[in-house]
Amino acid sequence: DKTITLAFTGDIMMGGRAADKLKTEGPDSFFTATAPLLKQADIAMGNLEGPLGLEGKKVKGKRYTFLVDPSCALGLAHAGFKLLTLANNHTMDFGVVALQSTIAALESQKLQHTGAGMNNAEARQPAWFELKGRKVAILAYSDTIPKSYWATDKKPGCAPAYADEMKADIQAARAKGADLVVVCCHWGQEKHTRLRYYQPMLAHLAIDAGADAVVGHHPHIWQGLEVYQGKPIAYAIGNFCFGTLTGIKDSGILYLSFDEKNRWGGGKIFPMNVNNYKVQFAPHPMEPKAAKSFYNYLTKLSKNMDLSYADDVFTWKAPEVAPLAVSTPTAVPTPTPTKAITKNDSSKKGMASPTPFEGTPAPEPGDNPNGSLPGVKKP
Repeated sequence: DKTITLAFTGDIMMGGRAADKLKTEGPDSFFTATAPLLKQADIAMGNLEGPLGLEGKKVKGKRYTFLVDPSCALGLAHAGFKLLTLANNHTMDFGVVALQSTIAALESQKLQHTGAGMNNAEARQPAWFELKGRKVAILAYSDTIPKSYWATDKKPGCAPAYADEMKADIQAARAKGADLVVVCCHWGQEKHTRLRYYQPMLAHLAIDAGADAVVGHHPHIWQGLEVYQGKPIAYAIGNFCFGTLTGIKDSGILYLSFDEKNRWGGGKIFPMNVNNYKVQFAPHPMEPKAAKSFYNYLTKLSKNMDLSYADDVFTWKAPEVAPLAVSTPTAVPTPTPTKAITKNDSSKKGMASPTPFEGTPAPEPGDNPNGSLPGVKKP
């Protein structure tokens, strides 16, 4: 079988309220119900929402900061993860020392990472996988505050979601022989289902540049699914193992499959209960009634998507595309043009610092302590 299947989970943070569980029950205890599911994929990946380490300088003025015991890397490896993305609003909570210990902890377990580094060029480097005779490149970016966490040419941090740099990175991965390119973005407004307008703009830009899929996180809940140019976009895929006690209860593992010609062949979502009052920070498969409710929720958000539900799994069908000659003018629809602000574009008046897209509102840390850009509608 030459099909490549990728598994995606949302936010992982085994500290906070989960720190005691990590210490007393061990890192494997978070994945007792999900390790067999993750191991079904050729590559399983998740967003590591917090640095791994025992020391570092805590950032000042931030309401929520995390520092997680490095032993959690062992649990991630045992569970079947192959890659953790680091581009998010917590990776630099304890400075460069904790970023370095995070990378060291992951690499000690042969876990790949992408999205953060000692400078911007390093943060933008993709994680590479070679399997079934093909090369897969994974890139990760953050579009969340604080902006001080964004890497520069001379400063460690996360890869910022600048349009021009993302486009260049995707094209560079293709030039280096990538058969599949996946882009992960940390973006949007926490606990809001409605997308910030820059999310589809940035997702479409990535696919137009050559990405095969875009998967996002940060809102802690699921946002809608979309197919653009025949490629899948999952705007946010919720929590996974996240060490907080909240009312968030619905999530899932997303699987995307690509055939031997690197065409997206569809996906599946295995619904997971992440209500930490009940599952104790260890995601469990949903009961049928809850899974049906989550399916209805996701179907409502994902307009015109071919979704179905059977045998406790949601199936996301890829559109059937008739083969067309390369010379046929209508083979690829022309996307609606959008104006993106790039790193060096300062045409927008009053912009205090560069932002990924024109009109992206200035961050308001006092109103958004979790690192979100201002939202527009409650779920």
